[in-house]
Amino acid sequence: MIVTLGRQCGCAGDEVGKKLSELLGIPFYTKPELIALAKEKKIYEKYPMYFGEQPVNAMISSVADDFCPKNQYDTPKRALSAMFGGQSFIIIGRASNYAYRDDKDAVRVFLCGDKKQRAHHIAGKHKISERKAIALVEKTDEKRRGYHRYYTGEEWGYAENYDLCIDAVRLGVDKTAELIADYVKHVGGR
Repeated sequence: MIVTLGRQCGCAGDEVGKKLSELLGIPFYTKPELIALAKEKKIYEKYPMYFGEQPVNAMISSVADDFCPKNQYDTPKRALSAMFGGQSFIIIGRASNYAYRDDKDAVRVFLCGDKKQRAHHIAGKHKISERKAIALVEKTDEKRRGYHRYYTGEEWGYAENYDLCIDAVRLGVDKTAELIADYVKHVGGR
């Protein structure tokens, strides 16, 4: 079983993933755990921009596309397959929904919600003003959108690219995780 979590900034994706891990009894990987595992398996050096979720400059991206068109689209699947093999896990970000789009045992989830409420969550979490939080939410969402498009050629958050799209802000962490776990138990993958 593989569960991929894409998320807008401020949707408590890490908290949802941790709760979901408890409910399903499978490991959950965030950016720090992924980087540590990639380094341990000697994969990080091959894909440092991918694992570091580095923003891709639009000009560099277009030049790179001219020299190796669509090569970057293989990166998510190659990098993640080399790390996990047939293991069950939950992963957040890293265009993982795209990497596992053809995997019958994968459930691909996107967490979203009202921007003002997401910014309110971020303001409390980072102890910053609402104005700064809105700017951070917008900047982070734009960075994730660019990263996703670079590695997939797809629109980030587009419902057709996921099995479930959930307003995690309205439901909250526990109910969102319970909904995903219930879905996973009923469909057992796709």
